[in-house]
Amino acid sequence: MILIITTLILSIIGISVCFMMATPATVFMPLIAKPDDPIIKTAVKKAKDTLGEGLKLYKKFPENALVKIKYVSNKDQEEYLWAELLSQEGKDKIKVRFKETPLTQEGHFEKICTCSIEDIQDWAVKDDENMIYGAYSERALFDIAERDKIKLPKKLLLRKKQYRDL
Repeated sequence: MILIITTLILSIIGISVCFMMATPATVFMPLIAKPDDPIIKTAVKKAKDTLGEGLKLYKKFPENALVKIKYVSNKDQEEYLWAELLSQEGKDKIKVRFKETPLTQEGHFEKICTCSIEDIQDWAVKDDENMIYGAYSERALFDIAERDKIKLPKKLLLRKKQYRDL
């Protein structure tokens, strides 16, 4: 359970860092969310339901597309990691470059791999105007903060203005 919560926290930080590679990242306190939270469950469902739209956006903006992949470490632990989408390999495979390192992996970790599309838990694509489509797990964390009356820093709240619905 702790591993899943930690993975969720790292996910919001990971997507932010991935999309802000050219600028220094501001460090924010992590937001803890339970994986069985209804808001998280709804976010994962929405991401999976709109994956086809996300892959279409990837074709328009291939340099700014990320996917959150289910990864099973060599210690047989399941984690969810953000990865740069490098290519779509047919109808059911994608090639990715992980932007995060799994917490439970021992030894060598291959950053580039081919995964099943079914392993995608979320997706995010930034367009030429710096607007972000997808990123449903990150949006969910903002909703949880609002629901739980957690005050977030203004700089972090500005990110919410970048989200665009399909």
